[in-house]
Amino acid sequence: MPSFPTTPLVRTRDDGLQISYPLPHRIHTAKGYPLRAPNGSSIIIYGYDTGLKVVWRGGRRFSELKTKAPEGRSKGAEKHADDSVMILDSDEDEEPEPVQEEPSVEFGTEESEVDPAAPYEEILRQIDIPLGSRVLDLAVPRVLPEEARSPLDPFPPILRSTIVVSVVCSDLSTKVVTLPIIPPHPAQTESKSWKIQTITVTGAVTHQDIPRGVSLTFTCHEFEEEQDQRKSRGRFGTYGKWDLLVATHSAEGCGSLLLHRIPIRETSGSYRLLDEEIISQRRLLPAPAQTISFNPSAWPSIRHANLLVAFHSGCVKIYSCFSVKKASKSARRASLPQEEYDIIDTEGRWLITLYPGFEQGPTGIPRRKTIVDADWVLGGRAVIVLLEDGEWGIWDIEGAGPGAAKGPLHRQASIQGVTGGSLTTYAVCGRIMTPPSASSSEAEQRPRFAPMTPSTRRVREDGLLKGSLGTASPSHRGQISVLQTNPSSDVLPDESILLRHGRQSAVITSLLSLWRNAVKTTGTFDSSNRCRLSPFQDVNLMGQNFQAISHLPAPARRSRATEKQTFDVLVAAEHQLTILAPRLNESDFEENQTAVKQEDTDETDQLMLQRGELDVEGMGRLLNGMANGSGNVPLRMGSPVKRTRTFV
Repeated sequence: MPSFPTTPLVRTRDDGLQISYPLPHRIHTAKGYPLRAPNGSSIIIYGYDTGLKVVWRGGRRFSELKTKAPEGRSKGAEKHADDSVMILDSDEDEEPEPVQEEPSVEFGTEESEVDPAAPYEEILRQIDIPLGSRVLDLAVPRVLPEEARSPLDPFPPILRSTIVVSVVCSDLSTKVVTLPIIPPHPAQTESKSWKIQTITVTGAVTHQDIPRGVSLTFTCHEFEEEQDQRKSRGRFGTYGKWDLLVATHSAEGCGSLLLHRIPIRETSGSYRLLDEEIISQRRLLPAPAQTISFNPSAWPSIRHANLLVAFHSGCVKIYSCFSVKKASKSARRASLPQEEYDIIDTEGRWLITLYPGFEQGPTGIPRRKTIVDADWVLGGRAVIVLLEDGEWGIWDIEGAGPGAAKGPLHRQASIQGVTGGSLTTYAVCGRIMTPPSASSSEAEQRPRFAPMTPSTRRVREDGLLKGSLGTASPSHRGQISVLQTNPSSDVLPDESILLRHGRQSAVITSLLSLWRNAVKTTGTFDSSNRCRLSPFQDVNLMGQNFQAISHLPAPARRSRATEKQTFDVLVAAEHQLTILAPRLNESDFEENQTAVKQEDTDETDQLMLQRGELDVEGMGRLLNGMANGSGNVPLRMGSPVKRTRTFV
């Protein structure tokens, strides 16, 4: 099996470390799993030539492996032990099967110490999942971690204990892989003990060409006989059983989109995908799709089954996998939310088309700009697009962003009522620039005489304030990664955006801040100077091609709990996996705690001194602090008899 190195190549950056793991196999796709393991480990999943690799990074270390007897077997043994009648002459009775003990994985109670020589998270566990063919693309659910979501938010119960991944392979197959989110103990070397389930989505509807992409989400299956009981169950009650929606696309014919609905069933506390009850449908596309992505909204929001389909030719379409039929007027007059009275059908429809701007074609004829990738932002209420020339822009399809202008979709909860509409105007946009080379920067520094016009004055001011901007180099390779950084209880979701264009990568740390600054025109300087797209500097891929970029939740650690950035950046090259993370320094956390305690002690000693109640030990602490120069507060002596009086 391909191995994953435990000792990386570490390179210092201005804002942290570049931790690189050279690999003996080729990486085709990689993503960070949005949820952490119960021990605090972050999870990395990537696809290579023969299957999947799952890596647990950081978190609390393993304890000794313990075993326990299954509950069903122990109860049965007790029942036989209590029998008072025993048949001695029965030779046909079968001997009871031996009780198989199940191993129990436990972890330590304390965090792992930070080695000053290796100030980064260690690789805790890694496993290989062979699939027999090359993994071209993979999809993970886009959900919030436990600390960011409300207990009342609907959440698929399978995700609390199970990793769910969908992949498309070079043998034209679509597979769904599930495994426990708890890393297996190192003593569990057999793959049978890992409880991995792999199903191949087969049936009458399959791809006849190599699939290019995959996306997944969760929905809930409703039964007609349960609709009359909704009022008594509450809004977030169990309306039905959860299903997994998987969408794939290929270039067969003029373009094909396949949708699969896979039931999820619970048996004895574990969840299983029913591959024999899969419902599939095919949708022909007007052209081969570039990328697809399900809306991140959770069920029962109607938009949760909306699929974003980006076309290379220059448009982005939104497809509703479930069409909605309104109920009677009496149901609409009732004080129920929209999700309560809508009836969902299984037939989908196209809702709206989004168009980028124009560019000059090779023949001189204007054409739409080529799209590289598109994804949902603002919690599924807006769409961000990345173009071939490095430009990026956001379509505010529901008018929910800061400074949104009123329109037909302004402040609506869903776009289900729109069919066949289009939108071209960006709410906010920018461009990824290629940094200038050394020769070009020297040429720019040569003095040139030019008349001072408003245009040249602005260029000169930009050069003084921002430095050399570089140029935009076109590339058809790119990717967008979106991660929500604030709790679900906030009015608008704030997100971090990672952009990959060619060999360049950049980050928008706060989309809402950039959006507000873009629409706010007050101030002396240009508003874009306050919050902008920040390129990643000093990322060395050793000459390899850029394969993927993704957010990676930071492993749970007390020293990182106070940081604003709760994620690391996962960068995949052809034969190298790189993590951009801050340097771990546990002593900083301990020194901060010691400084806080020392400050509290100094303030207490000063207060006791003013009251005249300070003892000899306290006076010694104050004198030592003054001698060492660490006393921040001057020595203020008081008297136990004479009190300070205030005269009016």
